[in-house]
Amino acid sequence: MVLSSTSRPSMESTPDALNHTNGSFLNLQSAEIISIYVSLLITVLGTAGNGLVIWFLLFHFKKNPFTVYILHLSIADLTFLLCISTVNTVIIISYNFNIQSFGLQLFMIIFYVLIMFGYNTGLFLLTAISVERCLSVLYPIWYKCQRLKHQSAIVCTLLWILSVFVSWLECFLCLWTAEPFRPCKVVEVFLLILNFLVFASLMVFSNLTLFIKVFCNLKHHQSAKLYIIIITTVLLFLFFAMPSRILVMIYNFEDENYEPLRLLHPYLNILSCINSTVNPFVYLVVGRIRRKRTSKSLKDILQRVFEDKPHPRMRS
Repeated sequence: MVLSSTSRPSMESTPDALNHTNGSFLNLQSAEIISIYVSLLITVLGTAGNGLVIWFLLFHFKKNPFTVYILHLSIADLTFLLCISTVNTVIIISYNFNIQSFGLQLFMIIFYVLIMFGYNTGLFLLTAISVERCLSVLYPIWYKCQRLKHQSAIVCTLLWILSVFVSWLECFLCLWTAEPFRPCKVVEVFLLILNFLVFASLMVFSNLTLFIKVFCNLKHHQSAKLYIIIITTVLLFLFFAMPSRILVMIYNFEDENYEPLRLLHPYLNILSCINSTVNPFVYLVVGRIRRKRTSKSLKDILQRVFEDKPHPRMRS
């Protein structure tokens, strides 16, 4: 998860060890070491939170279109956190004991692909959630009549497959090949269009529409906790997770003078970990909005959030 002046990353949180000739982590700076320990602490909290949400959604709550998306989003966040914590642990061990081998580099490459896979899936799922809820608000009758019975599960499956494809494509053309390699730049242009011009744009537009159509029309009716969760998680993703991806893309296109970008990476990497950690806490905070009793269990609070109905005029 460290960018060095002797190597160039080609994916989310790529370390200098992947391209070092000796595979050593001895060149890590103090800020980078501190960021690794901070990230490890955050991932512990995130793993526990997302694991708890997954447990409740799988075994305790009745499934609906929204909870299916939340379940898959939590799995994507958990994948990201588990893989990045594994990589951080390996970096710390290798740094302290000066372990270096080809097997270590291969291990790191595999887990960096999984990190990128979790990140991409989270982006795609958040976009799908936003677009679907936006359609349910703009065209409620059409949406109710045209929506497939298992549409959420089908969409999630397709997005997981898309994430596998783009993660493998970037890994194969940008990580396994020696530089300079022009197809890697082509892949980065493709990902730039896919991530920012397609998915991120749809996400932002859909959430702006939700905010205007839902929150501006709510008066004294039941609060639309469903929409609060969607808008909050999207905003957190845009401010916490997206900058790290932007940094990596800039880094891949930059041929020289990329040391300033490397210095930013430890801090942006921490923000990415926070993004995958904070969603369960968002569910809890939103679930306690306007509650008269504060002694409800964690299960009751989460169940109230996931079963919360939006404004009657906005139902899908």
